[in-house]
Amino acid sequence: MKAIKKFFSFLGKVLDNHPLIFFAILSLVENFTVECLSRRSIAEGALHVVESPTVFFYNSLIIMLTLSVSLLFKRRVFGVVLMSAPWLICGLINNVVLSYRVTPLGAIDFQVVKLSLILMYLTKPQRILLYCAVGVLLLAIIALWIVGPKISGKVHYGKNTASIIGVLICVMIATNLAHNIKAISSDFGNLVGAYKDYGFVYCFSSSMLDTGIKKPADYGEEKTAELLSALPAQNNSPEIKPDVILIQLESFIDPKTIKGMTFSDDPAPIHTYLRENFSGGTLFVPSFGGGTANTEFEVLTGINLDNFGPGEYPYKTIMLEESVESLAYNLKNQGYSAHAIHNHTGNFYDRDKVYPRMGFDSFQSKEYMYDFETTPYGWCKDKVLTEEIMNALTYTDEENGINEDNPRFVWTVSVQGHGAFPSEPIAGSDNVIKIESDNFTEPELCALQYYINQVWEMDMFLGSLISALENRKRPTLLIAYGDHLPSIGLESDDLTTGNSYATEYVTWNNFGLEKKVRDLRTYELSGEIMKSIGFNSGNLTKLHQMKSEENSALTEEEYQESIRYLAYDMLYGENYQFGGEKPYIKTDMRMGTLPIIAENIKVMGEALYVQGSGFTEKSKIFINGEKKSTIMLSQYSLMATGVELTDGDSITVGQSSSKREVLSYSDPVIYSANEHFIQTAEDMNIAQ
Repeated sequence: MKAIKKFFSFLGKVLDNHPLIFFAILSLVENFTVECLSRRSIAEGALHVVESPTVFFYNSLIIMLTLSVSLLFKRRVFGVVLMSAPWLICGLINNVVLSYRVTPLGAIDFQVVKLSLILMYLTKPQRILLYCAVGVLLLAIIALWIVGPKISGKVHYGKNTASIIGVLICVMIATNLAHNIKAISSDFGNLVGAYKDYGFVYCFSSSMLDTGIKKPADYGEEKTAELLSALPAQNNSPEIKPDVILIQLESFIDPKTIKGMTFSDDPAPIHTYLRENFSGGTLFVPSFGGGTANTEFEVLTGINLDNFGPGEYPYKTIMLEESVESLAYNLKNQGYSAHAIHNHTGNFYDRDKVYPRMGFDSFQSKEYMYDFETTPYGWCKDKVLTEEIMNALTYTDEENGINEDNPRFVWTVSVQGHGAFPSEPIAGSDNVIKIESDNFTEPELCALQYYINQVWEMDMFLGSLISALENRKRPTLLIAYGDHLPSIGLESDDLTTGNSYATEYVTWNNFGLEKKVRDLRTYELSGEIMKSIGFNSGNLTKLHQMKSEENSALTEEEYQESIRYLAYDMLYGENYQFGGEKPYIKTDMRMGTLPIIAENIKVMGEALYVQGSGFTEKSKIFINGEKKSTIMLSQYSLMATGVELTDGDSITVGQSSSKREVLSYSDPVIYSANEHFIQTAEDMNIAQ
């Protein structure tokens, strides 16, 4: 205890007399620690210092700026700990994050990742340890505030503020110089490479400060008119309007692209059949090991994600505020209805809020699905999607103009291939596909064995869906692709593609489309889909189709600038391309392909029974807006006990998400004792 007191006393004197020197030394130590954590190696951290000293010292200067804020604290030791802890914590979190995915930590992750998802990866002992660590940290901070040494004399706020401003000016000058000598860059086309080259502190700071699309230098009505005049005229004259099904498969790649791997059987036979017989090609995606929502953003909107800030998820920023041209809107302009399906929670990545701004009429998330199987890690298996897609293709809703002849667009996001991946065999696993390889360690082979068998099941889902579509005999175009490589340790050298950002898209149709093989970037896919069925609705679609033409006069630089210009105008600008109006109006999207219906209620004693249809395990009974503990008896019946009702009470059924939000409510049933109270179970006649 005496030693600790002496240490804090010495530290207090240093911070009292030579604070900036102390901040400079501490920032170097802290930055080195953060880099070692982020690179998951002390040797790699040291190598970074040796190979990129300018970047290292620049990142240390940023940390020093945050430490200098403690000059305004009377309890300066407490201030130093408070200002330095976030960098160390973020470095530690990044270290953990990189255990489960390839993409490093960004500021947006604190909005995207929910506590329930983090805890899903941890065992019970690990969760207890986490809670204890958080508790100890909070107690330590409180204790340091109480017993930590104070500086002698008063805090000279004017002088100290000037010192902070001086460090800030140094950071600004250093930033400018570092950009000029190309030690750092604001272009994060490869996020993983940027963190490695420019350091964690700079990249993470950029992800906090740099968001959205920068305003083009020549932005205005005149430039917009010039750009629009170069686009092809509207020409939508297809012979048929097929149903369009677009499926984003979680972490899906053809395992046969992994070098040095042998299989007991083809691990993706349906995928192989589609590649050999229908149009398809390589798909270059913006993410590696994670970032599902960003891949789907590019596919649905046709906007290059590189135009946004580093590590940004538009679903968590601008798409919560603005609507934008999308494949759904463009097909709806041709008489389609648009439906989204995802066998995971509806509010993950805020899809329940974003999809209405992309033109979808309905969204069937896991909360509305019944009787599905899960993987050993709790992810919903994809085979449930066959029935869900067929429901979206066949249901009618005359009130909203959806009839049997209405062409449908069905957007589907799968989840079965999601990590984590085991390093040891899972008891009871039935591996249909056996693998062998000398290129991987035993833990890596165990993870690959698990992953490849999940891929096989996902491939079987595609087969069952195609079989159902063939029996339906309606013109249909199916497109399926992988959103990114799995976070399983695979690198470019491990793949026959030679590119860890390359997956593959395959198609199927039953109305005679010519087979074409073309490699695409994800933001080009929607334009290619529209082109294949004879549509060019939407300015971004026209731009992509113009660039895809043989001998196109549009250069790559002009192409990318035009994408950025049109996207900025729609999302952040004045909508000059639409005469100042906003043509893409947020839809009144329904949660659930089919509505949850509460038809009748019955009360016996303190037990309330709700009869209806579409109920799932996530269906909860609400009385006057208050959620009650609910037991699901069947798809048609729910029960709540310990309730007391009075005439006029409103009874609804709500679908609760894993975040304890309610995604939708049924229409209410108003309680009347004369009508709904019964005396015996024989009188109940509950539908089963």
